[in-house]
Amino acid sequence: MQVGIYGGAGHTAKMVAAELRERGFAPVLGGRNLTKLKAAAQELKGAEVRPADIGRDDELRAFLKGCHAVVNCAGPFQATAMPIASLAVEQGIHYFDFTTDASIVNVLALELGRPAKARQLVIAPAIGFYGSLAELMVRASAPDLAAADDVLIAYSVKGWKPTVGSLKALAELGGRRAVHANGRFDIRTGEPRFETFSFPEPVGEAQVMLDYPAPEVVTIPRFLATPDVRVMMTVGTVKDLRNAPPPDSVSDEERARTDYVIVTEVTAGGRVRRATLRGGDIYRITAPIIGECVERALGNRVRAHGVVSAAEAFDAPDMLQQLARHGLTVSFN
Repeated sequence: MQVGIYGGAGHTAKMVAAELRERGFAPVLGGRNLTKLKAAAQELKGAEVRPADIGRDDELRAFLKGCHAVVNCAGPFQATAMPIASLAVEQGIHYFDFTTDASIVNVLALELGRPAKARQLVIAPAIGFYGSLAELMVRASAPDLAAADDVLIAYSVKGWKPTVGSLKALAELGGRRAVHANGRFDIRTGEPRFETFSFPEPVGEAQVMLDYPAPEVVTIPRFLATPDVRVMMTVGTVKDLRNAPPPDSVSDEERARTDYVIVTEVTAGGRVRRATLRGGDIYRITAPIIGECVERALGNRVRAHGVVSAAEAFDAPDMLQQLARHGLTVSFN
């Protein structure tokens, strides 16, 4: 089966292509820069290349022809998500991306949710380090809950050296912070708020920025009714981002030297269900997450169709177990 990868010359895209090939799929690289696409195909020791401009529907249709799924790796996703996802629905193929912008996820759900469900398609934005891991942890820690009083997600990421795409995505937000508070989706601006959170060692007690922009504020309430989804990030991570070296000066080996801890807490009926996940290289882990989702979607191992998250569409405990083979450790309490 062919799987299109748009933005196929990017750092994460090449890892996604290699992951899909290991799973028996044939990656088809698409994008605007033919020279970079050919270089990426050579790194993969051969892959079909189909240049396509995001502004040309005819070129995008030619890129998607014969594909069973498409992975959009080309940010900024505000420009690429809707054109590619809408054509995916039109042509009856599954769609995945790793946007971190909750507003994009929200718009795709509003515009494409019904037609995608009617065609039994998986349209899954925000499939990556941000988005999928925390959602899977929440679902796996509370598999039988339909509602909760509160959901908390706390991130600590050390050594994050962002790619060009990550910096564009952060700049695109322009200080906007999507939240799910008092049972509704909202956008906040202005000065951020801070408090402390107790992570497991070796992080320990740390200052965190509240309302960290993340897609979970849109996706989690779709499978777990809750008035609040609170996302926070260690202040040290935010400072590292501000002081990060230029992306072009960072090698792939240096970029891989990250260390992260994610904590989720689901509060319901006076009980807190807590999960902790540890790992390294936030870019590398995105590839097997997408690989698992593509393989499950094309293998008809799907629990929900439409615009969905990994935790909605697939078996969350089993996905976490499979992802643990890629250097993750997960514990529940």
